[in-house]
Amino acid sequence: MDQEKELSQEFTFWSLLKFVAPSIFTFVFIGVYQMVDGLFIERYVGELAISAVNLYYPIISLFIAVGIMIGTGGNAVIVRKVGEGKRKEAGQTFSRVMTFTVICGIVFTAVCLIFADPIMRLCGATDGNIEYLRPYYMTLSTFSLAILLQSELGILIIGEGKTVVAAIVIMIGGVLNCVLDYVFMAKLHMGIRGAALATVIGYCSTIVYAVWFYIIARKSSYHLELAKPDMKEIGGICFNGSSDMISNLAEGITVLFMNHLAYRCYGEVGVSALAVITYVQVLISMVFMGYTSAVEPVFSFHYGSGNVEMRKRVFRLSIWWNLIFGVVTMMLLFVLRGFMVGIFFKEGTEFYRIASLGYLIMLPACLLMGFNVFGSGLFTAFGNGVVSGLLSFIRSFVILSCCLYGLTALFGGPGLWSACPAAELLSAFVTAYALNKYRSKYQYL
Repeated sequence: MDQEKELSQEFTFWSLLKFVAPSIFTFVFIGVYQMVDGLFIERYVGELAISAVNLYYPIISLFIAVGIMIGTGGNAVIVRKVGEGKRKEAGQTFSRVMTFTVICGIVFTAVCLIFADPIMRLCGATDGNIEYLRPYYMTLSTFSLAILLQSELGILIIGEGKTVVAAIVIMIGGVLNCVLDYVFMAKLHMGIRGAALATVIGYCSTIVYAVWFYIIARKSSYHLELAKPDMKEIGGICFNGSSDMISNLAEGITVLFMNHLAYRCYGEVGVSALAVITYVQVLISMVFMGYTSAVEPVFSFHYGSGNVEMRKRVFRLSIWWNLIFGVVTMMLLFVLRGFMVGIFFKEGTEFYRIASLGYLIMLPACLLMGFNVFGSGLFTAFGNGVVSGLLSFIRSFVILSCCLYGLTALFGGPGLWSACPAAELLSAFVTAYALNKYRSKYQYL
């Protein structure tokens, strides 16, 4: 099968890059077209309107986090069963995963629409920007299931070894999103509601391909099978994928904290500036999430097949590649600093000054983010949701929250921007400790 051939190959320094590149490109492209969303909003609605995207970020992070949790946890179980030759059981797990996702989507939509106003206020909406947030919030929340499925199915398709296909499908969705941003906002004058609708339609590209791949063409190494409900398996999948969920969810919660702190330090202008910084942080994290999502199935497959030597080799190569990606990403973003901020705000404005300061201060986070993301993802691949979840929770919530409030209290606005690199540095020590502790059990060193 194509999936087994891709995952069982003898990886080298360059062949591993070739294998992970489509996944990295896919994730980075997601980050880029989210930035394009903000660019269109600034151009056709206004600078303060960008704050709506950041205010909604905690909510969409919840949807994406749950989708990634189910997709990552389910993918680890499915790929391991395929590696063991249990394809029918893999198909049954896939069916349970899909059913559970639909139920989650329905529940999220109902809760978000019924409690819309309290949730928006909780996210930091003020009288000055809630008029921008409301249409954006209502549109995206109505289609929460599409966001869940896009996040989940992208991971499952990559787990099939279809990294190039996944990249193309998501790229098509991103291009469609950008084109519809222009059509809905510039031509049809739908305002920020048009941006939200374009985002939803872009997400649906992955869902359409998945329907063709799994149901119509039946190209997968496993298929939808009749399966009895198994909450124990679903619970195990959610628990195993909880590290990736915690990482994304904690990121959303910390953005909520940052919204409040930015408003405290700079007012509504600061919340809009923070939106641009968040775009850049997401773009950076997408590089390393793309890498980790691609190699997780490799570790899961070789853990199931018992190939110790390949686990050790891919681990060593992964450490090197994450370091290289970190240095290159930081240097590239430093060179493009004027362009990255300038596409959103005019030079000389208060928006531009605040965003430029935050941009430069947070860049060193690139150097260690990959190591931390990979370390957590590795334990997900081995089915150790406890360690993986703890690493993500400590890094993305405990340490980052302490740095946010502690450094902001000490240094004001600059402290807010320096929290991310400080948190990555402290988290690297925790990740290194965990990797050393479990090196014998999973034999990756």
